[in-house]
Amino acid sequence: MSEVMTLHEKLAIGNKAIELEKQGKFEEAMKLEKSIPLPPYLAKWAIKRLGAKALLETGWNLSEAEAEYGPGWLTK
Repeated sequence: MSEVMTLHEKLAIGNKAIELEKQGKFEEAMKLEKSIPLPPYLAKWAIKRLGAKALLETGWNLSEAEAEYGPGWLTK
């Protein structure tokens, strides 16, 4: 499991994504935004609404949810 991303790292990625959007590079910006870990409470909400398979298919980084809820949390 990878280390949890710092707030500074998240902000830097977010700023880079904003710059890409300003350049009209929307797909690249979204890919970069999805590399920022989804907060655990949002991941928990999404799994209840979408299901595990659909959540995984979104491409969001789920490392913080895994760190908080433990390995295998998607299937619990």
